[in-house]
Amino acid sequence: MFPRRVASLRFSGIRKLFEAAPAGAINLGLGEPDIQPPKEMVEAFKTALDNGMNKYGPSAGIMDLRKAIANNLKSYRRDVHWENIIVTAGATEGMRIACETIIGEGDEALVPNPGFIIYGPDVALAGGRAVDYSLTSENGFCPDPDEIQSLITPRTQAIILNSPSNPTGAVYPDDVIKAICDIATERDLYILSDEVYHNFVYEGKHVSPARYHDDTIIVNSFSKSLATTGWRIGYVATSKEIVEQLAKVQYYTLACPPTATQYAVLEGMKIRKAFRAAMLEEFRERRDLAMRKLSEIPSFETPLVQGAFYVFPRYSQRIASEEYARKLLSAGVICAPGTAFGAKGEGHLRFSYANSKENIAEALDIVRDVAGKL
Repeated sequence: MFPRRVASLRFSGIRKLFEAAPAGAINLGLGEPDIQPPKEMVEAFKTALDNGMNKYGPSAGIMDLRKAIANNLKSYRRDVHWENIIVTAGATEGMRIACETIIGEGDEALVPNPGFIIYGPDVALAGGRAVDYSLTSENGFCPDPDEIQSLITPRTQAIILNSPSNPTGAVYPDDVIKAICDIATERDLYILSDEVYHNFVYEGKHVSPARYHDDTIIVNSFSKSLATTGWRIGYVATSKEIVEQLAKVQYYTLACPPTATQYAVLEGMKIRKAFRAAMLEEFRERRDLAMRKLSEIPSFETPLVQGAFYVFPRYSQRIASEEYARKLLSAGVICAPGTAFGAKGEGHLRFSYANSKENIAEALDIVRDVAGKL
């Protein structure tokens, strides 16, 4: 008999369809940039291996990378230093150890629905209970501070935010972020802020809760912004006191983040601005193409995507999103059903435009044809 917190976990609805895809299917399912990292990073990786950086490193990450991350975050807060940073094996591990560190048995955490698939399970694996707050197309997929206020109980420990959002592509405006921070401050709550897509903003601007709330725990990654999803390097930024606890949990989870990879990411931080600027422009064009193609499907309603690299259209056909996604899979297009991101994602499909313009156009033409037959 397995523990309930493990047995109750579901396999990812995104991965299930990806792994069931026929040969030649166009992948608009996984959120993985189709470009390669800067060549300088690849060379730095090789050099680190050649120089013997193949052993254990510090549990919190190498000092030079922690300092570089801290300097980058001073645009949010001038009081950020290396002591506020722990390097992780991607944002996935970062979110996991953050939940383990601040959520105790029976605690509650407010999580977005629809929202990225790891939040609820991470809370559950820490012994807590995830309480959903709603993201709706009518509200631009932004949290409602009044709803969040109404969901807080004496057991509430944290609010999880994700802007720019996966799966919706929404970027939360400053006034919404500040209102939620005010609630968290008043109720003495942590904010867990997933900022993996902070470099992918097309409309508005990214606002970190760390600007307004001291007990914010930023979770971030280099996977998307430097096109290194397989390298598994990210970070958590928060108070020195929390970092000290995170480092203990990380040691018993991972021992330390990959050593040579950290030196490669450190090199990438030196040339990141030009790389990210070029990637942002490319992804803006892909966003515009995806929005234009989806507007040609009468049964789809797609709010303007402001950030990340996903579109999350609502469809009018009376069919479950998983069944819809399987029909598209049979036609040669991989996407994610809305329910992969929570019950409130029903009636939606998520398409990633982290693919070439040619593939995006071809895939969404197939989607148009399938939608027309339904």
